[in-house]
Order: sequence, then C-alpha cells, then structure tokens
Amino acid sequence: MEDAKISAYRKAHLRVQKLKRFYKHLTVYVIVNVIVVFFGLRGIDLLNTKTMEVDAYYVPWLLWNILSVPILWGIGLLIHGVSVFRPTFGFIKNWEQRQLQKIMEEEYRKENPM
Repeated sequence: MEDAKISAYRKAHLRVQKLKRFYKHLTVYVIVNVIVVFFGLRGIDLLNTKTMEVDAYYVPWLLWNILSVPILWGIGLLIHGVSVFRPTFGFIKNWEQRQLQKIMEEEYRKENPM
C-alpha cells in the first residue's frame, strides 16, 4: 500500500515538473516574441519614414524574418504542449484490445479445431 502511494507521488511530481517547464517555456515565448515583434515593427516604421533609401524587397524580407520567429517557435511550443497535455486516446487503446482479443481467438481456433 505504501509503495503505491510513493509511486503515485512520484508520477504526480513528474507531471507537475513537466507542467512547470511548459509554463516557463510559454512565458519566455510570450515575453521574447512581444519584444521581437514590437521592436521589429518599429524598425520597419523607421525604415518607411523615407529618411533613407531602402531596397523595395528589404522591408518584406525583414517583416518575414520578424514574423518567422514567433511562427516557428510557436510550432515548437505547440509540440511541447502536446507532449505535456498528451490527450489520452482511449479509442486507440480500445481498438488495440479488441484486435488483440480477435487475433487470440483466431489463433486458439487454429490450434484447437472443433
């Protein structure tokens, strides 16, 4: 009985650690990307003031680079979130159990014909 409590505590502790790491990752993502987008867009506005001559393709390239950081990092954050909040796909486990039972019955019938 005591071992079960210790095992449950360890599992819960690991789950809490995973949640903490995800929320830290999310916090850093939001803070860094707000700063990147804010200063990046301010830089583009500064370039568009026409105080200097800028290549016509430079601004769209710069905008893509500014927005690619949150997009690509967001994909990584999404993958991290899915690994932490992994949905339990009960229908897959049920399907596996049904298939296992079906195959076992077929094998039994092959080995023990009536």
